[in-house]
Amino acid sequence: MEAFAVALFGAAASAAVSKLSKVIGELSKRRERKASVAVKNDANYIKNDLEFIQVIMQQCFDSSGGHVSPLQLVCIALLRRLAYDIQDCMDSFNADKTTFTEFANEIAGLKARSIDTKDQILSYMKVITLAVNGTSQGAAGTAHQAAPSVPRELQDLLSDQSRQAWLVRNLDCLLYLCLFPPEHDVRTKPLIRRWLAEELVEVEQGAVNNLKILITASIICSTRRGNNGDVKICRPTDETLQWISEMSVSQNFIVLCDGRAQLPADEARRLSVHPPANVKLNLPQNLSRLRTLAVFPAAGANLSNYEAVFDFAKYEMLRVLDLKECGHLSDGHIQAICDLVLMKYLSINLGSIGFITRDIGMLKQLETLDLSGSQTVTVFKEVLLLPKLKHLLGKFQLSRIDITSVPVVGWFESNLERFLRDKSVLETLAGFVTGETLGFPQLMSLMRRLREVKIWCGSNASKRNLKDLSNAITEFIHRTTREPHVHWSLSIHFEGSSGEFTKKIVSVAGKLDSLKLHGNLSQFPLFVAGLSDIKELCLSSTGLSWDVIRDGLTDVRGLKYLKLIEDNLGSLDILSEAEHLKSIERIFVVCKQTLEVAIRAVALPALVSLHILCEDLHGIPDEPLIEIIPMAKLQEVALHQQVEGATKDEMLRIATGHPNKPDVLFLEYPQ
Repeated sequence: MEAFAVALFGAAASAAVSKLSKVIGELSKRRERKASVAVKNDANYIKNDLEFIQVIMQQCFDSSGGHVSPLQLVCIALLRRLAYDIQDCMDSFNADKTTFTEFANEIAGLKARSIDTKDQILSYMKVITLAVNGTSQGAAGTAHQAAPSVPRELQDLLSDQSRQAWLVRNLDCLLYLCLFPPEHDVRTKPLIRRWLAEELVEVEQGAVNNLKILITASIICSTRRGNNGDVKICRPTDETLQWISEMSVSQNFIVLCDGRAQLPADEARRLSVHPPANVKLNLPQNLSRLRTLAVFPAAGANLSNYEAVFDFAKYEMLRVLDLKECGHLSDGHIQAICDLVLMKYLSINLGSIGFITRDIGMLKQLETLDLSGSQTVTVFKEVLLLPKLKHLLGKFQLSRIDITSVPVVGWFESNLERFLRDKSVLETLAGFVTGETLGFPQLMSLMRRLREVKIWCGSNASKRNLKDLSNAITEFIHRTTREPHVHWSLSIHFEGSSGEFTKKIVSVAGKLDSLKLHGNLSQFPLFVAGLSDIKELCLSSTGLSWDVIRDGLTDVRGLKYLKLIEDNLGSLDILSEAEHLKSIERIFVVCKQTLEVAIRAVALPALVSLHILCEDLHGIPDEPLIEIIPMAKLQEVALHQQVEGATKDEMLRIATGHPNKPDVLFLEYPQ
């Protein structure tokens, strides 16, 4: 517990100092010279105060032998509150929510508060020192004994000296996980984007590294992995969740409105609403400083009970809003959300609402807009004009009204075109619908920061749209040759015969980290065969045989993850060493028709995981079904649970004799 109190303090102080450093740097660039100097001096004063408090409190922690008193926890809470208010002040100013004069007055007020906070903490330090010297040892010892039990995995992490500093910087990332209800599956990509929106981490790679450390240390467990073996869905262990929940409540880090917890009188900064069905909500009184709101309605809940939560006018400082599981939002709710100008992460389910209002353009700080899970959503150009939007998730089409913003040869260049080409920071567009009307197929090639794109090609897609789309995809792949170290992802879902347009995508020797094709194809796409490097390939319902797929990949290198959801494979024979297959680490095959299989170990020396889910599975005469003993890296094999008993018994017997003792699983077809 003691080390975590230090970590809580360190995280709060570091956040405040970091924000103030940015304030000081930005003020140096402003034109209001005299006013800026005065505000800069105030900001510097606060920063110096906080750094001084950091040193004093660390010395106090050290001299107390690591024991944490209630007064030390009060000091941490005081500092955390000041850090949050500093962030609110700066973010409001950057979003033009306050004028420079108002901002200067707020900084002056924060300076006065930092002086008071320092004086309070120094006074508490004197009392704590007396306790350490024996005057109040009993009280300190009682507080220490009452501390929640730290899970063994966290203790192990702390025992590693190199990880202690990391924990001090990133403990808030761990505490954030108690935002979700128990046994709730947490998707890793949205979690990372939430951390960034809350400024718990500064850069995406730092968030990715944090997640890896927590998973490797078994503090977070994986509940689902993707085709490439990376964790897609996770949750904290039961012991970790209990500990972070107790720690979070004690520090007022997250307020849980779950029908059981006693709500604090202090200002709530993060609110998680997940009470049992039809329990009347008891919300905190003061929500004006709320930064994150997440609502998880219970099954069978009367959603009218949640209306008090949807009074968005009271959330003046909201950055993160997750209403993904609330499918009954009204037009009025959406309109009110668009007034929350500090919003950085917005995840909502539009339900029956088929469009997002133009007022979304007011959210100038928005970095992630997640409307996935909804029907096809019509968007106006204001969405694409958002200056900080990096991730646009859902199934979108451009409004017919804004088609005049689409590039047409010989026409004037629109504001949208200029913005997308010169200023847009959009990296993820997953994705858009290609149909009869113009829109995204023409705009995609202008999005120069785009790294991940998902496309639905409707059976009604016009020739013009398919032509422009093939050109845009060609340009997208060509850009991969200029930035080979960036992660590139392309997903295309075909309907009807729309897959024929892939013949017009020019073959470019580019690279794709992930390529997913779903829908009927008359031949293996030439643009895929022409790629120099693919790490992950997923083919679904293309109608292609294994022979065609294998031969199409002959010149491709770097393939690590192969997923085939195909009923016409015929056979799956991988018998001899081949350059384009030998790097494969994971194979996942689903086939609901008869499938003949023969796999030799020499052909797949890097294989870690092999899933072949087919009820009517047969071997090829005179060849092994799956030769796993020489596969030195193999960790798991999965077959369909309805395969013949003799096949099951043989696989279990062989796995028992394997040096790695790989897991042998018998599974149903995936949903």
